[in-house]
Amino acid sequence: MFKEELIFHNAKQCKSKMILMVLLVAFVFLLSACTSFQSSHKIVEGQLRSVQEFNGSTALLEASKNVQISYTTTSFNGQPITVKGTIALPKMPAPQGGYPVISWGSGTTGFAPQCMPSASDNSTRDAYLNEWLKRGYAVLQTDYEGWGGEIGHRPLLDGPSNAAALTDIVTAAHRYSDQLSNEWIVVGHSEGGGAALWVAGLTQQAGGKYPLKGAIAIAPVGPGILKFMDNAVNGGVVHAQPFLSVTVLGASIVDPSIDLDKLLKAPMKPQLETAKTQCLAPLFKLKQLQSGEYLNAGTDYNKIAKFLKQRQDPSAQTMKVPVLIIQGTQDETTVTPVTTSKMVADFCSRGGVVEYQEYSGETHRSVIPASQTDAFDFASQVFSGQHSNNICISDVKQKAS
Repeated sequence: MFKEELIFHNAKQCKSKMILMVLLVAFVFLLSACTSFQSSHKIVEGQLRSVQEFNGSTALLEASKNVQISYTTTSFNGQPITVKGTIALPKMPAPQGGYPVISWGSGTTGFAPQCMPSASDNSTRDAYLNEWLKRGYAVLQTDYEGWGGEIGHRPLLDGPSNAAALTDIVTAAHRYSDQLSNEWIVVGHSEGGGAALWVAGLTQQAGGKYPLKGAIAIAPVGPGILKFMDNAVNGGVVHAQPFLSVTVLGASIVDPSIDLDKLLKAPMKPQLETAKTQCLAPLFKLKQLQSGEYLNAGTDYNKIAKFLKQRQDPSAQTMKVPVLIIQGTQDETTVTPVTTSKMVADFCSRGGVVEYQEYSGETHRSVIPASQTDAFDFASQVFSGQHSNNICISDVKQKAS
């Protein structure tokens, strides 16, 4: 009897071991499959997905060729994503070593799906970029994350996302054309100006196969947006009202836990709903709300403030390349001389090579053409290696009469 029990016990023990081994093999298989899945979804920045001729209304007239591309980049949440952008090549023959490259970051055009830069007419922007083409620069323009590429929503003002899109279009463009120089600069206005500063502050963008030589930030967003939002929540007068809606919408994409119903006061809710379907220009025609009719203080506003500090404002970055920052003295948006000067001081305190130019009498938009000659001079210096690497200077340019 004892012998039979022992045999039964051993058989039971053997069966348990076999089950354990089967489970272990299954676990190893699943782990291998998971690893394989993850590796197959590894982000390949700047992979060219598609190319087609671009004849839209925003195609640059001084280009010998305009094409629209889709390419891979990194989402605000670290996941791979496909976005769109355009490439414009100059009419003149490529010099030895290829056309120098600028990656252009557009300013805020809105939040709605149809507001992508390549579909948004902007004569000031196009005239500015055409001048770069006339001087022999290839011009790349990203449509950023959330527009034109994979289905999703625009994480408006998210610095890391915008910086990735601006950087990865450079890699994608080199996979399209062998006429491009490996060296490039990033240039942007407003939201794109802030994104240019994020690019300049990210270590991996300043070296590698396509070295970043410098950054030009025209009226760049920075700490002024938080000051603007704080003013609204504290009952102050709001001049550039549409920026409230698009800022809140962008932050809510990055942090879905923001409760918009609790955050918004009743008069503000229709404005936000309109911003979901209309681009920026129509939003300026909406009814001007009164002080105290915008946002509620509390947990949800604190999340907005956290987003602006950590993912929108580039002030905490250390500039890795020479930077030219341009500001109009009559800018009445969220970008003011006071807040931009503070951001410049932060960069300089960390050893950044920064030129800061204020243009007397110029507005948020008029400062773009007003500063173009200085932008060309700066670009020439950084591409030729003649720019000083130990300066942090400020100057005020008087408006031409």
